Amino acid sequence: MKLWPFVVCIMLILAAIVPGVGIVICAMVLVIQITLIGIRPIIACLPARLTRGQRNVATPRFSIHVATHSEPPDMVIYTLRTLLDQDWSGNGYEIIVMDNNTTDPALWKPVERFCAAYPDRITFLHWMGVSGAKAGALNIALEHTGADATHIVTVDADYVVHRDFLSRATEALHRTGADYVQFPQSYIATTTTAPGIDAELEEYFRTNAAVADEAEAVLLTGTLCVISKPALSAAGGWSGATTTEDAELGVRLCHAGFTGRFINQVVGKGLLPLSLRDLEKQRYRWCSGNVQTLLRHGSKILTPTGNFNLHKRLVILSQLTAWFSLSLVPFALLTVWLLTGQGHTVAITLAAGAIALNLCDITIRVVARGLRDRLALPVVLHALACRIALAPQSAKATFDALTGSRLKFVVTDKSGDKAHAADFLSGCHLMIFITSVLLLIGVQPGDPLILAALLTLLLPLPAALLTDRSLRAYRKAIVPPMTEVIT
Repeated sequence: MKLWPFVVCIMLILAAIVPGVGIVICAMVLVIQITLIGIRPIIACLPARLTRGQRNVATPRFSIHVATHSEPPDMVIYTLRTLLDQDWSGNGYEIIVMDNNTTDPALWKPVERFCAAYPDRITFLHWMGVSGAKAGALNIALEHTGADATHIVTVDADYVVHRDFLSRATEALHRTGADYVQFPQSYIATTTTAPGIDAELEEYFRTNAAVADEAEAVLLTGTLCVISKPALSAAGGWSGATTTEDAELGVRLCHAGFTGRFINQVVGKGLLPLSLRDLEKQRYRWCSGNVQTLLRHGSKILTPTGNFNLHKRLVILSQLTAWFSLSLVPFALLTVWLLTGQGHTVAITLAAGAIALNLCDITIRVVARGLRDRLALPVVLHALACRIALAPQSAKATFDALTGSRLKFVVTDKSGDKAHAADFLSGCHLMIFITSVLLLIGVQPGDPLILAALLTLLLPLPAALLTDRSLRAYRKAIVPPMTEVIT
């Protein structure tokens, strides 16, 4: 059993009892927050130093890997149909479907039968006992890749790619000369039902990935990425050491000297999580996995021992901390200190400042992106609500990863069955809201900063209600077979 979580718990208990310890902890949180906020304008001032594209590279041969686990078979089959229907020579690519640990034959047998109709184009693998979650499945697919393949393409089981996907990938590789390229994730049927959630998710690509492109240090995001096979092999393949195997691989590729570019073209669309609970699980995995990656490669990223220049260090740090939140500890300490009647102290002020600063950072990032891209005001507000609704999960994920909690890879459910109708808000939204109301009524803080922090803590609940309503509308629109929704 790891000792570190117990040490953290003791430190937090000590901080609650001894304000001096709490002052140190909250001051450290504030310093980290301010540092991460300050990274973005520094990156913006750094000049892009792109290497010259290798326009005469050989025509690639792709090996498309689709990892599946307990996925709806109709959805997977439709994804495979779009991959088969590329405006690219059928001899120029292969498809490998790697189904791992799916126990119900009704889910994987139909996919196997479909693949059997294309023996020269699709290889179907069904393995049990696969370790390492998606990373383990992708490594098995890599072992079965044709010897003549030059590039590995990963596509999630719910993604419907455009017919010119491989053509665009080839053009991007030729134009940039990059060792790997990442296309943005995009989502089906969000224009009318969930534009705010779509905008919140897209903010990462329009900010973090876009600036990382200028340093040729874009981290992978799991789907619609195209990687040189020699580069992937040289980096050691996929690793299940973190729950974001894509970002972790991206760090290793960059450290090995390979270049990665972000190609801001929508070449395929997938499904949003179909409930607020699923959206929270997805955000928890993204955030905790990236923190795990930061801890795993921190010495390479943050110290001179790593093979990175300053530009690469900053953009990699910015990408890994995109969902980062240290608000859990200030919230817990602020609650204890106010309930014990310690009144206005330096410790309480620092804790309140950390909570308020987190909201300011969220607001600036989402609203700035909305203004820059001229999004409609309701869309911006819904995007902001979505980010605030997910803030408790980001805070918990960050804390769990930093304290060494055992994290598990959770596949986002895409079945859309009626069980989602019973999903509602997680208990943390209600707990935070009730705690804040009781503190506002019982303590009646006169300090503006403490008042602002408590009012900030009221926001996740209504934000979650608004986000949940959008996802319910999205689920109703997507419940018919995905093929009908797309066509």
